[in-house]
Parts: sequence; C-alpha cells; structure tokens
Amino acid sequence: MIRLLFALSLGLMLFTAAGNADTLKDGVPNLSVIGEAYEDVAPDLAILRFGVVTERPLAADAAAENARAVEAVLAELKKLGVPDAEVQTQGVTLAPVSVDERDPKTGKPKTSQKFFRARNDLRVRVTRIEQAGEIAGGLIDKGVNSFEGIDFEIAHPRQRLDALRREAVKDAERQAKIYAEAAGLRLSRVIEIRPLEEIDARPRAYAAKAAGTPGAAEIPLRPGLERLSARVNIVWGLSR
Repeated sequence: MIRLLFALSLGLMLFTAAGNADTLKDGVPNLSVIGEAYEDVAPDLAILRFGVVTERPLAADAAAENARAVEAVLAELKKLGVPDAEVQTQGVTLAPVSVDERDPKTGKPKTSQKFFRARNDLRVRVTRIEQAGEIAGGLIDKGVNSFEGIDFEIAHPRQRLDALRREAVKDAERQAKIYAEAAGLRLSRVIEIRPLEEIDARPRAYAAKAAGTPGAAEIPLRPGLERLSARVNIVWGLSR
C-alpha cells in the first residue's frame, strides 16, 4: 500500500496584477507545493560478492590451486541453477606477499618474501532471492574463503516509480487546493512542474556480512524492505 508523505514549500504572493488575473506571466499570485509519495517494497534480487584466495610458496602453485578452486565454485553455482550469464569476474590477482620481521641477531627490521597470493573475485546475481542463503552457504563449502557480503535490490523499479510519480502529483494538487481554499482563492493553470531528485530510484540494501564455516548448509538472510520514493514541485497560478 502506497503511503504518502507530505512536504510543503509554500510561497504565496498577492497583489494587484494588470489585466486578467488568470494570465500566466511574471508577477501573478502563485502557490508552490512539493508532493511526495513512497512505497516500501520487498527486494527480488540478491547480489553476492565473494572471492577465492589461495596462498602458496610458489607463484605457479598459487595460481593453479586458485584456478582449481574457482572451477569448483563455478561448478557449484551451475549445480544450484545459477545461469552463467549471472556470474561475473570482478578481478583476478597474483602477487607476492612480504612480511616484515626483525633479524634475530641484530634486532634490525628486514623484509622477506614468504609466499604468493592468488585471488579471484566474483559477483553473482541471484534472481530467486529465497535461494540466496543456500547458494552463499554452498559456495563457502566449495572453497569461497573471502565473502564480501550481499546487496539486495529491486530488479525492475521503473513501473513502481512511474506510479509513485503520479501519486506525488496528486499529493501536490491535494495540498495546493487546501491552501488555496483556506486563503479564499482557487487554483488556475499550472505554471511549472519540476521533478525533484528521487530517493532510492535504484535502491541498494545494506551489505549483509555473512560468515560461515565449511559444511555450512545455508546462511540465514533477511532482505527486509526497500523504499522507493518520488517527489515533485508544482507551481499553480492563483485567482479569486
């Protein structure tokens, strides 16, 4: 159910205008009102962000082991019904890792290379949002050891936003009539319609950090609700 928030920016100027009072021109009495509408919507899309990190003494070993682990993760995603098109590689790195330590004889700091770290970061879109927890748990079980979290989104908000834009216009008109009638005036023609910045046009939920251990069957997730909002500023001319 759409609920309305009402925000008012009222500027009312009354004076004697030359010619017809209903003529739209600079200096006519006018009323400016901001209308707003919002709706709380359950997300229908989950974005999983995670990585596979492998550390080995040799660069080739780190890269090879990381590749094998990533293949296992991709195979698990396919098994869970995630299409290949919904899986995107976000980054692949292989770098030496150096550790600062002190020379036991001199006590002076020295840097020595200890191992190589290979990392592959992936992003997965889960369109069956109720399956996101199961997928996250399954990935950890198959080798994911760097879980960055989950974002929840509304996949197609445009139609909902269009409906909210209409409601925001109705809200502005409702308010304008109240103030005009209270002042003994009536609304004439619309002088200006100015859409304001819409809140959460492409809503992003909080990033839910998920922690798990190998063998975890499912990570409990709560998508909650997202808020879509539309605002508009409308200026009417006023007449008696």
